[in-house]
Amino acid sequence: MTLVPMRFKNYEWRYNPEEISFECEKNIQELNSPKNTAYIQNLGRKNRLIKGKGQLCGEDCHEQFVNLWKVFEEGGVGVLALPFIKPVYAVFEKLTVIGEPVPDMLTYSFVFREVMEKEKKTAVNTYITKAGDCLWDISYAFNVRIETLLKLNPWVKRADELMQKGKVIKLC
Repeated sequence: MTLVPMRFKNYEWRYNPEEISFECEKNIQELNSPKNTAYIQNLGRKNRLIKGKGQLCGEDCHEQFVNLWKVFEEGGVGVLALPFIKPVYAVFEKLTVIGEPVPDMLTYSFVFREVMEKEKKTAVNTYITKAGDCLWDISYAFNVRIETLLKLNPWVKRADELMQKGKVIKLC
């Protein structure tokens, strides 16, 4: 199985973080009746917290961090794609450098908070081609790296190959 690289907005991690955790809670309320009977009311799920820790490696690790920092500073809602879970809309809540940066490696941690707005219920994770589309067009339109599209769609042999109408392309 090929793991999908972690992505948020226009940033794609070169290496997936070594630790990823999900915190999910339900909003539960206990209601007391006049007869001293307690009722439990489930008010639904709260937004998930997605936390993790990893290293940026290579001669350009500090440049990688600067690019990640730009995405963090930009703010706003974006699609967060992670291995093993369906992409979610999220905000980049926290970014921390851990320890002293050393040549060729920088350790960091992050926190994303899921956004559960009604108008953004599900992230777009597939695309149905129109006649004449190619992966380059789709890569540009959805801001997904061409390498990622080729990994997710191994039946496509070349990125510039013109496709027939109605083919399903995985985006994340």
